[in-house]
Amino acid sequence: MNRVSEIISLLNGKKISHKRGTYHCDTANQSVVVFSETDTTGRVMLPTDMVLEWIQAYEFGIIKTEDKARAMRLKVVDSSRWAPFQHGFETHLAAIVAAWAAHKDSRKSVKARRSRGK
Repeated sequence: MNRVSEIISLLNGKKISHKRGTYHCDTANQSVVVFSETDTTGRVMLPTDMVLEWIQAYEFGIIKTEDKARAMRLKVVDSSRWAPFQHGFETHLAAIVAAWAAHKDSRKSVKARRSRGK
């Protein structure tokens, strides 16, 4: 399964959490990730390609799940192909990174149990 397929599976129709709240992903596809409105924002649409940039930054150790969303944004924007304002929904993007990290950690745990024969 490629990263885009994993992102779609991880987010489409699901809820993800961040310190600022819970975000419900209405749609995740090859092009966009769309979140429902919250008490503080309207609907949010993020390019899937930009979401990939954030995930790659996490996987390369440029950002960490412990980082504040603003700190993550400042690091990712430096090498992004997207305009800086596109990264403005940093808490949504940080929540995606946290969900991705949790997903990857759970997959590692499953693989470790399988390799031990459990």
